[in-house]
Amino acid sequence: MDAVPGRIAPEATGSSHDRTYCQPCSEDAKSILPEAFCPVCKEFLCSACARVHRNMKLTKSHVLQDKSSMPSSFHTDSEEDEFKETCQRHAKEFIKYYCPNHDALLCGDCVVDYEEHHSCKVKKISQLAKRYKEGAEYKSLKTGIVQMVSDIANFISFIQSSLKSVDEESLTNINDLRKFRHEINQLLDKREKQLLEEINQKKKKSEMLLNEMKANCQDLKNATEKLKAYLQAQEVNNNQLFISGTRAFKELVGLQSSLKDIRGRRKVPHSKFSRDTAIEQLLSSNTAIGRVDQVASDFAEEVASDLADQQKQPQGPALNQSRADLSQSQFSKLPDIKVHLSSDISDCWLTSMALLPGDRLLLADCDNYLLKLVDTENYKLVSQVKLPGKPWDLCLLPGDRAAVTLPLMRKIQLISTQGNVTLNNVVNVNGRCHGIDFCDDNLMVSFSHQGKVVLMDMKGKVKKSVDKDSSGKPLFQYPVYLTVTRESQTPVIYVIDKDTNTITKLSMSLEVLQSYQDPLLKSPYGMAAIGGNQLLMCGWNSNNIVLLNTLTGKITQLLGKEAGIEKPYSVAYCSQKKMMFVTCSQYRRPEMKNIVKVFNLV
Repeated sequence: MDAVPGRIAPEATGSSHDRTYCQPCSEDAKSILPEAFCPVCKEFLCSACARVHRNMKLTKSHVLQDKSSMPSSFHTDSEEDEFKETCQRHAKEFIKYYCPNHDALLCGDCVVDYEEHHSCKVKKISQLAKRYKEGAEYKSLKTGIVQMVSDIANFISFIQSSLKSVDEESLTNINDLRKFRHEINQLLDKREKQLLEEINQKKKKSEMLLNEMKANCQDLKNATEKLKAYLQAQEVNNNQLFISGTRAFKELVGLQSSLKDIRGRRKVPHSKFSRDTAIEQLLSSNTAIGRVDQVASDFAEEVASDLADQQKQPQGPALNQSRADLSQSQFSKLPDIKVHLSSDISDCWLTSMALLPGDRLLLADCDNYLLKLVDTENYKLVSQVKLPGKPWDLCLLPGDRAAVTLPLMRKIQLISTQGNVTLNNVVNVNGRCHGIDFCDDNLMVSFSHQGKVVLMDMKGKVKKSVDKDSSGKPLFQYPVYLTVTRESQTPVIYVIDKDTNTITKLSMSLEVLQSYQDPLLKSPYGMAAIGGNQLLMCGWNSNNIVLLNTLTGKITQLLGKEAGIEKPYSVAYCSQKKMMFVTCSQYRRPEMKNIVKVFNLV
């Protein structure tokens, strides 16, 4: 028979004794005893071939076994004995057994050495392999691989079609924008032409009136000078001068009367261009012309839905919990999260909080001058950062950032929320800033002592403010919190006035749109927008957490004193985990102040 690489043919004497030789050299009909074995390439190597193997770029990372550790032979006489993979635990042995109990591939030493397999029915791979190729398991494996390839192909096809869709969508948006811009330009050009014509007509009318008066004055001047010259000519004859003077006096009175009439018409109409207020608001708007809103659903959900359609699997309706109506919901109490530190200089006064990605909750601890970061999954306080002043309200910003108001310092502290909380730069403001939120590169800030709400840029430059209603009366007494939410893709501001028990809805141009009041809500404090035209609010004096439906104006109590709610200050809701977080500040009640209360949607 033909020689197998790495072995020699049986000796001429008929002996069945085989010896293993260097396999690369055997290709050149050389019989050289091996000095090493490569478990990766499954080859025996002489010293020269081993040196080349260690130096070649493709094989230099292979760890060779020397004579003391390499296998004694490499049999390939039959399919049953054709094992190529060595055991990871016993480098000299080949894998020949399978333990179905542990789903483990074993060599002979594994079966003997490890007690975990002593009671198992270990089987020989050579026996299992005979029927494996035609068995159901291998067929299922191949089917699964084929299905995986198909799924990946469908996924790639979806991505390609999505790339095309995104490109087409971008072109459509650009065309719509330019078309709208062209319509705006046409409107402005038309209006400019009308105004220029109106200005020109007013100018002509004024010029015609003035020229007419000028001509009348010139006639009076000529008549007066003529009268003067006539009298001077009569001065040589006193008698004639008297007669002429008597007549001239009557003529002068007539001239004076004519001049008086001209003077009565001297109020020439003037005109002044006034800017349109709507266009003024457009110039000050960061969303002038329009916005590019995100209307597509989550990418992963689209992929899953698309693949499910291709595979003709039933797809249940998606539930958007963040927009679920909570007015009829019930909550159960979960363990509290303790947030008081041994290093704190006072009991906690948790005036605001916000949910961060990764099950994290950011808290403003007013009396301890701290921002505290809590892991809500493990109920642990993970980090804190000292602030230069007492914090009040906070809001999240794009790019893993946040902003917190420092009322007594008249500053807004910007922070980074990536990893542990760290301080960034400071924005100076003119007044005691309390409530804060962010929208479209602007900060909305309430000033409680000045009773006003201000729209400013990220550097603190005031763009607009409001403190009075349309009748000139003060709009707020103590606007302590505010939040921004979108309704039909339009951002609106909700402002809480603690002293009047009123929630005021403002447009982004700070115009009053609506106000809400209810006996259920007394001394409102913190609030949180949860989508679906719903706002959660804390009733400090009514000892409850209520839900405001901004469409109907209905206020519903979700949690009350019976649920342990006493003097609540701030509230947050996690729609994914259906959990509500509440902080309270009952006077001289540290057991209420030093915790975050947690409730679960039943």
